[in-house]
This record gives sequence, structure tokens and C-alpha cells, in this order.
Amino acid sequence: MLFFFFISTKSFSQPTQKDLLAQKWKFIGIEEFGVVHPPDSSKKNDWFQMKADGTYEWSQSGKKSTGTWKLNEAAKTVVFTDDKTKKSLSYNLKSITAADLTIEYQTPDLVRTRYRYQAVKE
Repeated sequence: MLFFFFISTKSFSQPTQKDLLAQKWKFIGIEEFGVVHPPDSSKKNDWFQMKADGTYEWSQSGKKSTGTWKLNEAAKTVVFTDDKTKKSLSYNLKSITAADLTIEYQTPDLVRTRYRYQAVKE
């Protein structure tokens, strides 16, 4: 009986943040100083796909890049490392659901920009 309890609990457990991140996301806007701005014409087709194996594909302003990503659940950060340049960018994970994602980037001069995405149903 205890065995069935654990199996049923596992099958009804909530997805982790890492599970939720591992999908394709479409860019829907930028939030700066509390104001959400829709993407301009150069960014309206931006997207990225995070895969469960820790790799990503990213299309920004028509330019594609690939690399690896890591989630630090305790710090609520996602670090993307580009395959070609080997440069890493760290984003704060502000919120995530199965359908919506908000990440925040802070520049060296402390300006914070929030990027909003929606899950792409393929």
C-alpha cells in the first residue's frame, strides 16, 4: 500500500522550475521601470528554446546562437553560456509558469530590464 502511495504522489507532483524552463519561449515584451513595452519590429520574432539536456537555441533580432544553460534554483538565476564566444549571461528568474516566463537582466551600471516570454505550443 505504501508503494502505491509513493507512485501516485510522484505522478501528481508539480513540475520543477527546470522542467518548466525546458521548452520553447516566444518574446512578448520588455518591462522597464514597471512599464511593459511590446517588441519592436526587429524583435517581434525573437524566441529561445531551452532543452532538458542543458542546451539552448536563441534567436534575437534575426541572429541565432546556441549554447548551454544552467539553473540555480536556490539563487533563482539562469546562466546562459554561448558556444562560440564562451561568454556567460546571468538572468534572475522572476516568475515562471507552464505558459509564462519573466527573467531579469542587470547591466553593470545596475539598470534592470525584465524580459517577458510566453510558451510556444508546437
